Amino acid sequence: MKDRAYKVGQIVWADYTSEQADSLKEFYKEVAGWKEHPIKMQDADGEYHDYAMLREDNEVAGGICYKRGVNRDIPSQWIMYIFAPDVDERLDKVLALGGKLIHSNKGKDGKYNFIIVEDPAGAVFGIGRMQ
Repeated sequence: MKDRAYKVGQIVWADYTSEQADSLKEFYKEVAGWKEHPIKMQDADGEYHDYAMLREDNEVAGGICYKRGVNRDIPSQWIMYIFAPDVDERLDKVLALGGKLIHSNKGKDGKYNFIIVEDPAGAVFGIGRMQ
């Protein structure tokens, strides 16, 4: 993916996490015309691949991931991610406004890289700093 200047609030990514990543990758290759870029992953059960899905111009369209490792608790659905450089602050706002934290990932600096939250009506989305 090319370096980009993201704007706060911009939808910057979409992931689908499932126990059927291989078959879903094939489904979206046919339906959307995407191609796969395997990303080597590892968890306690061994190695596997998640997939960045590429458009025909080789730009990333999104990701299809296994419900394993760091993705184990992510709901099986397409999740859009909204850019925010201050994910910790955004989580505070989500919680204060009646939302729920579903999943999170912290960086080595101790701050959140991304979170997946549920809004007060039950819609699920992510917020990330895209590092």
